[in-house]
Amino acid sequence: MPAIAKASGITAGAIYKHFESKGELLLEVVRRSFLSIPLFARGAEQEADATALPLLAAAYTEPELKLVRQLSIEVHSAASKDSKVNRVLSESDDLLMKSIGESIAAAQKAGTLEAGLNPEFVARAFCVFIMGLTHMDTLLPGLVGDHAWRDFVHDRIATMIGAR
Repeated sequence: MPAIAKASGITAGAIYKHFESKGELLLEVVRRSFLSIPLFARGAEQEADATALPLLAAAYTEPELKLVRQLSIEVHSAASKDSKVNRVLSESDDLLMKSIGESIAAAQKAGTLEAGLNPEFVARAFCVFIMGLTHMDTLLPGLVGDHAWRDFVHDRIATMIGAR
């Protein structure tokens, strides 16, 4: 925290005035990095629309999201070492999955997604799929930016969520 404060031209105490812990600061950095991406920012400004989930997943295959993928891995790594980070991440993940599940249920009610699927399970599977995509830079670097792969991811998520 002192290094961050020094680089920012503020005191470490000023950071703690806004963030309870390093974990909360790290999650805020991740949140802001997501919101800097137009597709994610649009989704945050509008009511969640589950029919956009295939586009969101496909966006993870793009080179421009490398920092987001890396930050996600760092947050999960930090959570395995620090109970406070783990708590904040778990709360954040729970809220995210609840929000996705609610948007899926709303889309099912509107008739744009298959009604028979369990919204909670679909939300969890979507998040697991995304976590897999965060490892593309190390597992499958040749697929980053590959349009055929992007289309495949889009289509698989559309099928998984029951898009019509």
